[in-house]
Amino acid sequence: MADLPDKLKALLTGDAIMTGREWQRRVDATERQRQEGAFEIDKVVPGEPIGDDEVSFYRVRTELPLDAQHGHAALRAVLNVTGGHIAFSARDDGLSDFDARTAVFVDAETTGLMGGAGTVAFLVGAARIEGDRVILDQCFMRDFDEEEPMLAYLDEIFRGSRTLVTYNGKSFDAPLLRTRFIQNRMRPSVDAMAHLDLVHAARRFWRLRLTDCTLTQVERSVLGITRQGDIPSAEIPQIWLDYVRTRDARRLDRVFYHHRMDILSLITLTARLSQTVGAAETTALEHNEDQLSLIRVCYLQKRYAEVLAHGRRLLEQNPDAFLLVACLRMMAFAAKRTGAWEEMVDAWQGVLDVQPGDIEARIELAKHYEHRLRDLARAEEVCAEALAALERRAPLDRALRGETTSLEALRTRLERIRRKRSGGLRRGPLRRDGVQDEEPEADADLGDETS
Repeated sequence: MADLPDKLKALLTGDAIMTGREWQRRVDATERQRQEGAFEIDKVVPGEPIGDDEVSFYRVRTELPLDAQHGHAALRAVLNVTGGHIAFSARDDGLSDFDARTAVFVDAETTGLMGGAGTVAFLVGAARIEGDRVILDQCFMRDFDEEEPMLAYLDEIFRGSRTLVTYNGKSFDAPLLRTRFIQNRMRPSVDAMAHLDLVHAARRFWRLRLTDCTLTQVERSVLGITRQGDIPSAEIPQIWLDYVRTRDARRLDRVFYHHRMDILSLITLTARLSQTVGAAETTALEHNEDQLSLIRVCYLQKRYAEVLAHGRRLLEQNPDAFLLVACLRMMAFAAKRTGAWEEMVDAWQGVLDVQPGDIEARIELAKHYEHRLRDLARAEEVCAEALAALERRAPLDRALRGETTSLEALRTRLERIRRKRSGGLRRGPLRRDGVQDEEPEADADLGDETS
């Protein structure tokens, strides 16, 4: 302990502890630099004012060759996008003629996420392809009064483009920009453009595997991008408000980086969507979850032949029970709608092999045996099994407790089949499809996407 006084003295006289006088000196020096404009936006993020001495905004332009890499792919990959793939993934036939050279990739940073007339887009980026380069303009408001010239500049870009590409832009960016245009007595040019919102396509294809489909998660898991020096989106509005108050732009360099990465990812994500759909035409996707998502997209668009083709490829991959049953269920309904009866029966039987108590599979098989094969004995057997299983479940299953519709429908069906077997039910007229039916049959609804 003899050297303790020496250690304390060294600690106090070194750089580890700052004296009050030194702290004040540094604060004063920083304040002088701020007043002299050393921390203004042009000193932190190179760019230029666009406009005249009276009205202008600040633009940061980035030009990248199409061969530049962004994650696993080069930006050039977007030129190979097939419009049909984009329309399919977006579930929008209006995008079937999508052309990356007439598209503008847009992202906005705003003062809040709630929208409304009080929310301002202080940083709006627009990237487009010109020749062999990507031109990315980041339009920045240094104060609130720079919004009008910034919007006028963006309006020219929008009017020269056919398709707006965003990530969650239908819910946020486009309505906000529309509001800002109207607030400034300008016609909202975004209304005249086709709109590809990549968040919906990303959820359709990758939500089952990723769960979280934020753009940064999709970047990491799908595009192979890991950001360096990024900043959380939630911090960005306050950073801009602090800049407007203090004119200290030192934290804004990370905001511009975050924003630039968002926009470049829109380009390569568009390319990746088209590549995914194209690859799936001939082979199973790398991840079984993605293959099932593809099957679901096909099913919701009533592309039943593709449901069956993609489903067969998934079955060859030996997926886990959850994926297997979901796949077989969609294949069964797709086969029914295309008249592939043997494949329908195989699919429902496959469901029962995994889940012997599946009521839907037994009901569909009972319909088939009764109305198409005229195998009333088999129809009675399957229907009785379904009824017994449902009666066993009803007292324990909260979803069925107090629910009598399914039970009564099954009892009615079973009674009718037994009357048919005993000759006590007169058959109705023969329909065009060759099926004699005494009651309308309805398929179970697989549901639709909520995104």
